[in-house]
Amino acid sequence: MNDRIKPVLVLLLLLTLSATSFAQSLQLPAIISDHMVLQRNTVCPIWGKAKPNDNITVSINKQTHKTKVDTKGNWIIKLSPIKSKGPFTLTVKSSNTNISIKDVITGEVWLGSGQSNMEWPIERTDTNNAILKKSNYPDYRIFLVPRKYTSGSHFLKPKSARWQKVTPKSITKFSAVAYYFGHDLHKNLKTPVGMIASSWGGTPAQSWTPYNAMASNTELKQYTDEFEQRVKNAPQLKAEYDKNLKQWQKDNKKILRTQPQNPGSKLNYHQIDFDDSSWKSCTVPAKFLHTYNRMFDGIVWYRTTINLPKNLQKTNLTLSLGALDDYDVTYVNGKHIGSHGSETKSSYKVPRKYKIPASINNRKQLTIAVRITDKHRYGGFKSDAKEIYLSSGKQKLSIAGNNWKTHIESTFQGEPYKPASTKGPRNVSVLYNGMIKPIIPYAIKGVIWYQGEANTSTSNYPYYQTLLSTMISAWRDEWDQPQHDFPFLIVQLTNYQSPSFSVTNHSWAYLREQQLNTHQNVPNTGLAVIIDIGDATNVHPKNKADVGKRLSRWALNQTYNKNIIPSGPMYQSHTISGNTVNLTFDYTDGIKPLTGNKLTGFFITDDHQKYLPAIAKINSNNTISVTHPQIQQPLAVRYGWAANPQKLNLTNSTNIPASPFRTDQ
Repeated sequence: MNDRIKPVLVLLLLLTLSATSFAQSLQLPAIISDHMVLQRNTVCPIWGKAKPNDNITVSINKQTHKTKVDTKGNWIIKLSPIKSKGPFTLTVKSSNTNISIKDVITGEVWLGSGQSNMEWPIERTDTNNAILKKSNYPDYRIFLVPRKYTSGSHFLKPKSARWQKVTPKSITKFSAVAYYFGHDLHKNLKTPVGMIASSWGGTPAQSWTPYNAMASNTELKQYTDEFEQRVKNAPQLKAEYDKNLKQWQKDNKKILRTQPQNPGSKLNYHQIDFDDSSWKSCTVPAKFLHTYNRMFDGIVWYRTTINLPKNLQKTNLTLSLGALDDYDVTYVNGKHIGSHGSETKSSYKVPRKYKIPASINNRKQLTIAVRITDKHRYGGFKSDAKEIYLSSGKQKLSIAGNNWKTHIESTFQGEPYKPASTKGPRNVSVLYNGMIKPIIPYAIKGVIWYQGEANTSTSNYPYYQTLLSTMISAWRDEWDQPQHDFPFLIVQLTNYQSPSFSVTNHSWAYLREQQLNTHQNVPNTGLAVIIDIGDATNVHPKNKADVGKRLSRWALNQTYNKNIIPSGPMYQSHTISGNTVNLTFDYTDGIKPLTGNKLTGFFITDDHQKYLPAIAKINSNNTISVTHPQIQQPLAVRYGWAANPQKLNLTNSTNIPASPFRTDQ
């Protein structure tokens, strides 16, 4: 054998032995780590991986458990309930490894899951500065599950995540809703709390539901069937997409060019003296959808003129516009200062920052013109108002607000939709497999759930009650812990999109109903109503504190038996007597209008077509009677039935709004 080859072979052998040894060494999932919170007063599973047939010993607080590793390298034991707080050290031993988990305490452990509004971090909320300054709670601890989607099994590897004590630094990236919920429990129960966050923005409930649970349900089997068919058709769909995209790019080559010379510039849209009085007034930031109340793909101009303070005149400035979706050409005082086009990867995510030299900033005013091209779905300004400003050094001058004008240059057929990926996070069960299953069977008290926006399409919302109910049942079955029907607290969709003063058959209204029905039909669930704290122009409202607190009311009342009303009024049933619809509700203590002395927001119909604003009166027995002079034979009442319903004021002593509802399900 060549002497030069021998060292290489030896090295390969050592690496192979090292890899084999590592695969057989004792491992604990990341969620079993220093500073962990064990659910108090219940059986707590501890599990991991080790060499097949090895012996494992687990000890904590004067109890010791022994087990044998199975042939696949897995093991599990169950700790007896621990009543005292600790701190403790958990030791796990195999034949060749000894792991010590330090600073283990017991308390109340909850899981927060869902899509982007659950994922939304503390650092991006409207109260982040105040919270961050005072968040030092040694007995309040958090664990952030890493984002992972998979069609198979997944072990949460050591050091991929860790338990952390709540500090101003540790919570910046943590779920705001989960944080506020846990903080309220910590404060009211005066006990340690552990919050686990496992969320992924833009994902439907199908992604979080076990595959077999859907495949065995006659209504939900469509999701697993569709996925399997999509996998089968993937090669053909990709070939068709590539062909269509190439043709679309060829057809729209001129339109998509982001050069200073373009159809709008030839009409002087960017010039200082251009008369934009006929243009539409608008507020920036906003997407095309919110500016024009319709979704389209095309090219839209935005203009504004800013009066500069003296210290910003005739000096170098930086213009910050935040992220623009998709492409832009930007001008100041008639001069092109920058652009981003197809050459910029994921341009819709890129914050625009353009230099304005003093030679262009040569007037007391600054005229800014932005030409935005959207090729797919939502176009326009994507970032918050705080990201839109002029700056010089540390000084910033906000240019967001309602002093902008806008005009559509052109519209066109949008870019062909890429076939849905068979590998992304929106596919069936992949987030359950990657982000929920790996933390089962860690003992938890319950779950808070904020999701639904991704299921509001007309092909999805009719099945949401079945889907969510099935998911809840499947999670409870998979956890298989002593409190089998653990509490599952749901956040109802907030108010969003254009304000509505009438009944509108919008998918968001129907999905809220599905969430209400789930709560009313699945035991040990709660429903946090947030129809009053949304944002018409932002699907991610910044007020997460009230969401967390409204969830905690359900836990305090329902789980911890505190004398607290969990919610505003919730519709239960109705009767019709002559020209009057009589409504009964749960949680009617102190039922009242939140504002004024009359109830508003109720609508009544006698033909299921035309709904008229109704007269609603609270009766002595806390029922509500609904009438209208023109309707003698009413058929139904609706309340808050729109994407963003206005003038809703039914509440109780909590001042939390009543859930939207309809009597004609």
